[in-house]
This record gives sequence, structure tokens and C-alpha cells, in this order.
Amino acid sequence: MAKSRKTKKQGKTTRQIGASKRSCSICQKIIFAFTPSRSEKRLEEVLGTWKEVMVDSKCQQHKDILLFQNGRALRFRFPVPIAADTLVRLVRYHWHDNRECRIEVTLGQTGNLVDGTLRSSSFVLLPSHPSDNLDRYGRLIHAHWIDSSLFRRWKTDCNQHHQHCKPSSVILPALSSIRPAWLVDIVRQCLVPAQLTDSYVCLSYVWGGTKQYTTTMDNLERLQQPNALSFVPLAKTITHAMAVVEMTGEKFLWVDALCIVQDDDKQKHQDVQNMSGIYANATFTIIARSATNADSGLPGLFGISQQRKVQQHTWRLGPSSTVINTQHRDWKDDQNRGAWFTRGWTFQEELFSRRQLILREHGPAHWTCMSAQWQEDIRLPDITIQMPSPKRYPYQRSIYPEIHNISPNIPKLAAIIKKYNRRSFTLPEDSLRAFSGIATALLSSFPGGMISGLPADFFYAGLLWFPFSKDIVLRWPGGIPKAFCVPSWSWAAWKGSLDLKIWSVADTWRPVEANIRSWMGGECFHERIFPIVEWSYHTTSDGPGIEIKDRFYALKEKYFDSDKTRCPPGWTRRPWTSSRSPNWVYNYHDESRSLRCLFHPIHLQGKGDSEVLSMTIAPWISCYTRSATLLAAEELMDSEPEYLAQCISLRDSIGTWAGFLTLNPDPLSPSETSDTVNLDLTGKSITLVEVARGEIWEPTELPFFHYFKDVNHPERPKGVPWYQFYWVMWVEWRGDIAYRRGLGRVVKSIWEAQDRKKIHLMLG
Repeated sequence: MAKSRKTKKQGKTTRQIGASKRSCSICQKIIFAFTPSRSEKRLEEVLGTWKEVMVDSKCQQHKDILLFQNGRALRFRFPVPIAADTLVRLVRYHWHDNRECRIEVTLGQTGNLVDGTLRSSSFVLLPSHPSDNLDRYGRLIHAHWIDSSLFRRWKTDCNQHHQHCKPSSVILPALSSIRPAWLVDIVRQCLVPAQLTDSYVCLSYVWGGTKQYTTTMDNLERLQQPNALSFVPLAKTITHAMAVVEMTGEKFLWVDALCIVQDDDKQKHQDVQNMSGIYANATFTIIARSATNADSGLPGLFGISQQRKVQQHTWRLGPSSTVINTQHRDWKDDQNRGAWFTRGWTFQEELFSRRQLILREHGPAHWTCMSAQWQEDIRLPDITIQMPSPKRYPYQRSIYPEIHNISPNIPKLAAIIKKYNRRSFTLPEDSLRAFSGIATALLSSFPGGMISGLPADFFYAGLLWFPFSKDIVLRWPGGIPKAFCVPSWSWAAWKGSLDLKIWSVADTWRPVEANIRSWMGGECFHERIFPIVEWSYHTTSDGPGIEIKDRFYALKEKYFDSDKTRCPPGWTRRPWTSSRSPNWVYNYHDESRSLRCLFHPIHLQGKGDSEVLSMTIAPWISCYTRSATLLAAEELMDSEPEYLAQCISLRDSIGTWAGFLTLNPDPLSPSETSDTVNLDLTGKSITLVEVARGEIWEPTELPFFHYFKDVNHPERPKGVPWYQFYWVMWVEWRGDIAYRRGLGRVVKSIWEAQDRKKIHLMLG
């Protein structure tokens, strides 16, 4: 095996693997794959048989590069010996307008692979001569110090050449006018009130367990004096971020520890709700990706911070061609999923930061915006002369093109919540506080705001969320929560994987262009939810309830497939001819917005909604409903019982199968590890309350289409056009307050045959 050795070139450390004076035929094929191609985005090339490529060949270079994945060499082992005549096929992809290459190596013929694929990382060529006409090529970087001159160039080039990154193109209407209250002036080294025209940089980092210096009402006046911050013990990450701001030619920094007065509850609440707008309106955001606490700092800033630890990998393929592995994602960050990846506050900071300068301990610095990605280890041509075509790099920020529309996008909202709910918080109530910034951005498309994380405009369906797997745990274990904590009926009370598919049933206005019939076998609305109770929320335990209006459903009831009612202002109706769909569709237009081909009008934010809160944190909701008891029966198993949430059958007093129930951990348990993994409830009486009614077009409820474990139960009613049922919640009382234990559905005829009692339900 060729020896690996460390070399230094122009003071920059790299790791060179398998250099040789001449190239083999297999290396020549790989070199061709790395050569930019103007026409072919994808290329398949047979390198040879396994015996020729990996056994008989004496060239170690191509073996090393083909077995290199995610920043490390693999020792690939197959469960069975690989036949000597198995073909090794290289599949080359060129990403980003042919500026880099990603390869896969498959074994065997197409459709007959040998237990897997060797997937390599992304690679580019190093220039062998300054005159090389490469559109994009690799760059050797220093192992310990960042080339900080790139920071200002990236910012300037983005400002000058990226129309898609301009605030007017990116920032959501609900956020455009939001500005922070305070900023750090890095020149005067003090706090200053933020002005509307100030350009500022944000910092995204984690506090960790470090106790850091913060702004309070006692020291606020003192910190406004020039040089005041020079004499206080600021966290390292903040002082390093101030240096980066200076490097980029900016003057102001926004960081939560200093720019939010921590004990001013009223202003702090406002700042938290405005967090999405604060990050969206920043010139860019510094992301301390590798930091584990506030004193971790930003490694790699020469003369300012500690050294970073970056190791580049290069390969000499032949006498003149050198290939470098590019690290879009630091595999150590991704493998360890450090603190920044797991914290709930950083979720929205990344989500709304339109331009990001990402600094890591084990990877090169890079810039991500709405039009490009630039890396420290990739050298681009003169960007003012040759600019790549604008494109959006979505990541989590795919929220931008979606919620720019005024039409609500429930599937997108559900996707955001599912990602967000895997994050951790030091304080359980922060799961809602941190989400309030996201709710502010969504206010233009969900004008009723959020009630403890559930959209008020379809609250009746918002309550119907399920735990997806057994990893779900309470954010406030150990008994009944305090009044300020999140309630058991909200998804935000539970950390883990959620199933929110049922929310899409409330999406009854979906535009015709979405072609929702294409996957339903011709049935337009294959599932329906009907609200049957009137909910109110309570912000204090003894205060009056405030009615929650299901405005989306009210508009559906009034206008869906009907020409009998006058259209709301701004809306027009026209006939729509299509089998198994409504006969009428609606359009909306005014001077600032338009919507086409909706199945019924939707509520749009207007002047009358200006006082609606983006997020109301309500510990309690109440209603008048009906209650009955059923018996817990056999567990409904799945092909992956160790993964999916526990689900049990329900039966009536004579043993007739009645429905199913998906379980949550016990919110009243004093245990810190309350779960449902081996919970045996067989024969126990379960107190259920009805919360909605539903029905499903029976021919469409096949395992491929649906998502509940009762779909194949042999005793479930079959042979009817519509399967009708009640949505029921399992609750347990502590005093006058009930708490959610699970959610399921019961066959309509069986539920109505029970001795249902009308009750007043206060749910906490």
C-alpha cells in the first residue's frame, strides 16, 4: 500500500494519499470523471471487473479514492465474497453547474448490485498550472487558520451580484419591518439603540452550561457608555464574533445575551417573538457550528482565537492531476450532531438567516446564501466576470418560497414542526417561546395565529397529532406541570418524532393546480374531519375562556361546491368541470396579492387582524363534550414494533372491536423516564372524550395510502362506501383538570351506542 504522508505547500497543511509518477488506465478514467463537462451532467463508466480494479491492480491511488467516504477511508466489507468478474461501475454526477464532481461506485449490473454501493464524497481538481481553464477548482487551506480575507469578499460579492438574496426578494412580508431593540457597536464597544437603517450581523451559538455575562436592567445604562464592553467578562464566542464583524467591514452585532435585557419580561417577550425577523433582516449570520457552549469560541481566527483542526485529503492520479476532497459538511459535526444541531433556539436562527457564515473546528469556513455556496477550500474564478446562475439551496429554509404565498401550506407547517420538535431546551416552556418567532413569520398565511403551537384557524384538526415513535418523551417529567409550562394537548409538550399527516385533511382549499386527485384514485377528498365541539382557551386558571374560531372550516361549510352564497369581497367564483371534484372554484385578487383556483375562499390577513398575536401560550383549553369508557385490548403490532409508537385496540363491554388508541407517555407520572414501551393496559377501563368526527372513503384506505395500524384489522367494518368514526382522546383527571394520555378513533355506531355523558372538559 502506498504510504500516506503529510506535506506543506505555501504554509498550508494537507494530507496526500498515494502519489505516483505515472497513471494507470483506471486512474485515467477517474480523471476524466473529474474533468468539467459542458454537456453531460451524469456519466456512467465501467472501470473494469472487481479483480482488475481492486485485486490485481498494483495502483493504490484509485483504490484509496474509491473507498473514501465522508472524510475517512473505508474498509468496505461485504457479507459474501465478491466474484472476480463483478463489474465496478463509476457513476459521475456534476453538481452546481459542473463545478464539482460526486461519484458513486456500484458493483454488478444495473438492478443486480452486490449488497450496496460505494459512495464517495465530492471532489474537485487542484490546478496544475495557473493557466488551467477550470471553472471551479480546489484550494489548499491551512490546517489551523482560516483565510479570513474571504469573509468580506463573500459578503461583497453576494451584495453586488445576488438579486435573489436582496431583502426585498427573500424576507417575508410579516418580518420586513422587524428590527432589534439593541445592538452591540463594535467600534465604540458598547450597546446602542438600534435604528431602522442600521446594518447588523447576528450570531447563532449555544449557551451550554456556561454562565456568561448578560444585559440586565441594572447594568443597561452602564453598558451604553463607550468602551463599557471592554471591561466586562464577555463569553469567548461573543468576543470572537465581534472580531469577525470587524473583518467584514460591518459595525453592529446582535447577540441575545447582550441585546436582550434578560430581566425585562415585557421587552424580552417581544424580542423572542421577533426573533425570526431579527435574523431575517440581518446582513448575515455567524454560525458557531462546532461550539458546545458560549466559551467555545470561533476556532481558526489568527491572533484572536485558538487553532482549528482541519485535515484535507488529496490524491495524485498520474504525474500531473491532483484531486481534492471538498467538505461541504464536516463529517465530525454530522456524526456527533453537536449541541448547535440539537438546540431548539438555533433551529429558527438557521431557518430565517438568509445568508450564513459558518465556522467550524474540523472543517473549512463557508458561506451559504439563497443563490450560492462558497467554501474556503474551493477557488472560484473572478466572480464579477463569471457568475453562476442563481439557485436556491433550500435546506430547512425551503420555508421561504412556500410561505411567501398567502395561501396556507399545512404540509409545510407540519414538516417544520416535526423537525423542530426533535430539538432540546433547557426549560420546557421554551419549546413554545422559541416557536413564537416561527409563528410570527407564518402569521400572513395563518392569520388566526397559534394557540400553544396549534393553528387557531383549524384548531379542531390541530389537536389530532400522534407520537410517531417510542422515542417521544415529556418535556416536563415528574408530575403535573406548572401553569407556565406547555400543556399536554400540545405537541410542544413532547420531545420526539411526531405524526402530523392527519392535519392535511384540513387542507380543503388546496389549489386545483396541485392535482390532489392524481394519487387518490380519482377521489377528490378521501378523508374528512368534522368539528363537533366548541373550544375556548384560558390564559389563567380562573379567567374566562376565549373562543377559538375554526374559520377555515366555517368558510368551507359556507362556500364549498356551492353557488348559493355571495362571494366574500375580493373573491370571484367560476364553474369547474371535472369528475369527482367540486363544481365551482374561487379566485382572489386585490392590488397586492392574488390566488387562483381554490375549492373555497380562505381567511386572509387584513386590517382587522392587526392585533392578532402570532402565538398565544395558553395552559388550558375547555369545551362541552361527551365522555364514555371502553376497554383496552390487544396491542396492534407493526413490522417495526420497536420503532413505532404503541397502539392498542379498544373494545366495548361485550368484546366487540371498537377502534384503536395510540398512547403517549403518562403526563402525571413522577418518573423521569415515563414511556409506553411495555405498557400493559389489557382489560383496563379507558375514559375517552370525543373531540371530532371523521370519515374515510373506504376504497382509498389501503396500507399504501393510509397510516393507522387498524387499517388491516380483521374486525374493522368493511364493505361500506364511507368508514365513519369519532376521534376520541384518552384523558386522566387530577382534580378538575384532565390531561391527555392518547388519541384514537372509534367506530361511529359503537361510540353512539355507549352511555355517553355530557361533561365540561378542562384540558391542561
